[in-house]
Amino acid sequence: MHVHRLAYASTRRYSPLVLDHLAGDPVVRDLQQFTPDRPGLLAAAARRRFPPGHRAVLVRVLEDQYAGITPHPAVRTNLDALGQEGTLTVTTGHQLCLFGGPLYLPFKVLNAVRAARDLSAALDGRAVVPVFWMATEDHDREEVDHTWYGERKLHWPGAAGGPVGRMPLEGIAPVVEEAVGLLGPGTAADEVAELLRRCWRPEHTLARAMRLFINGLFGHFGVVCLDADEPALKRLFVPVMRRELTERPVVAAVARADAALGGRYTHQAHAREINLFHLRPGRRSRIVSENGRYRVLDGGPVLGLDELLARLEDRPEDFSPNVLLRPVYQETVLPNIAYVGGGGELAYWLQLRGAFEAFDVPMPVLLLRSSSAFMAEKHLRQWQELGLSVEELFAAQHPLQARVAAARASFAVGTDAETAALSAVFDGLAARAAAADPTLVGAVEARRQRALSDLRHLGRGFVRAAKQQQQVAMGRMAAVQQALFPAGGLQERRQNIMPMLAAHGLARLDALLEVLDPLDARFTLIVE
Repeated sequence: MHVHRLAYASTRRYSPLVLDHLAGDPVVRDLQQFTPDRPGLLAAAARRRFPPGHRAVLVRVLEDQYAGITPHPAVRTNLDALGQEGTLTVTTGHQLCLFGGPLYLPFKVLNAVRAARDLSAALDGRAVVPVFWMATEDHDREEVDHTWYGERKLHWPGAAGGPVGRMPLEGIAPVVEEAVGLLGPGTAADEVAELLRRCWRPEHTLARAMRLFINGLFGHFGVVCLDADEPALKRLFVPVMRRELTERPVVAAVARADAALGGRYTHQAHAREINLFHLRPGRRSRIVSENGRYRVLDGGPVLGLDELLARLEDRPEDFSPNVLLRPVYQETVLPNIAYVGGGGELAYWLQLRGAFEAFDVPMPVLLLRSSSAFMAEKHLRQWQELGLSVEELFAAQHPLQARVAAARASFAVGTDAETAALSAVFDGLAARAAAADPTLVGAVEARRQRALSDLRHLGRGFVRAAKQQQQVAMGRMAAVQQALFPAGGLQERRQNIMPMLAAHGLARLDALLEVLDPLDARFTLIVE
């Protein structure tokens, strides 16, 4: 493989907030505690303190969660390291998408591994552990029940029912076999098929399947999976949840951040008055304040504040942070110094500096995950033979096709000369009309616009004819852009990595680790 790197701005696929974050815009910078670079990481590592009691609980929970699983030796090493004072983490997280979901999930994990490895080396070997935070408490089943293998959508049927991590994988077996059948005759197809069948089993919960899956793909990198849907971890979070119920600092902090941004960007997440859910069998429901009492939506109980706080103290596992409070939960239970996320994630993290300060919880370095796409060498060669650059892969398809067709056509396509000549004729007519009878000028201008419109229409006809003549070139362009932008979007937002690993082997992940650097703020095009 060989690599082309492009500025994110040149792809025209990223939000102004992401571009300003990477450029160090002062307004965006003020919403972060540390800069998203090597000095920022080293500063975060120097300042991070983690209570020994929290560390003991974290290690005990992880040991319980890995019970009955044989972790890769590198994971075992990192589980032991987390029990040692001074060990830090770099974290990424994601929903528990079917068979690993879109490409950006493995990209995020590899970025966490790369950042942890490089930071550990910079800290003279001080252990830094990559952690995958499993979004087990998310309740949006429709976002995790499918994935794409090429043009084929794989779907795990079933109904929603509370936190997805707790759901058993009923009905998964035929979906696994469908996925195996789509892998193709690759050199590692049997190995990938065995991994899918071993992880995604009807007797597993979605959380267990994902832990086994991440261990199978990334275990040799030492990636530790954490399921925070745990009573002992929620117990550590009780002080924050209590303050959220009684003082509501999140909504105030987000309002200040949004005001600081001054309407420059679309707000990623809306802060609720109370940013907590209540969990009960089959439900994850919002808590709202009404007339001095607290109501759990979807038919839940109505409670006074004292009763609600008593329930929080007695059963913290029945409470769950929403998207804005979850980052604070993460940083409460992990010795974390950096979070790797996509543009949407960074957008809501940037709304939270005031919340971290209000709860006296350290805010980590925010690293934008790598964005990347894969391209066949044949496609790149065909693209460049048309006189097109790598940067133009991201240009709008129809204007680019028109330009290529016009340049290669056997006849003149453009009408610029005719447009200029026509305008000159009407300029002369307008001058004569103004001298003869000024009321005629309007009629001249109306006919000018009609004539120019007719000429533009003829010009579009020439372009269509040129495209028809250059069908082979147009077909090649369309094939390249369809491969890079399936369904019109980035590859990484749709395609699954498993067919690639089946074709090339799991060692492809090791190669990608060296290519995808979260501190390199450029888009990565991988040609193979």
